[in-house]
Amino acid sequence: MKILFICHANICRSFMAQEIARSLLPQAEIFSRGLYADPQFHLPAKVIHFLESQHIHPAPHVSTQLKEEDLQRADYIFCMEKQHLDMLTDRYAQYSQKMWLISDFAFDQETDLEDPIRLEGAAFTKQAQLLQKTVTALIKRF
Repeated sequence: MKILFICHANICRSFMAQEIARSLLPQAEIFSRGLYADPQFHLPAKVIHFLESQHIHPAPHVSTQLKEEDLQRADYIFCMEKQHLDMLTDRYAQYSQKMWLISDFAFDQETDLEDPIRLEGAAFTKQAQLLQKTVTALIKRF
């Protein structure tokens, strides 16, 4: 099974989802990409600290731009926001049957998983915990 997580820049939500999912489903191939990723973008320390606080030791990471080959390769594609999903299903309709809004797949709720990149302290942790809860629920569906 190959699972792809997609967000805006691939330095917060999709990367954390990737690492959380890898810790829960180590036999799967799990990767992440960003719609507007740039190799110059770096992981914020708060992302690494949150993962380590959950006993997840993140792999080295470079912000990576989504390519069509990534969509071909994945069995499941999870977007963090409805606008991302809509854009991808419009542009790559041939892969739409394997694309999901992450909250819809996990909880049958069409809600965006907001980007916590600009949040600090308890606000960031709360949003990161929601992401962890969502990924955990998603993995239980397999």
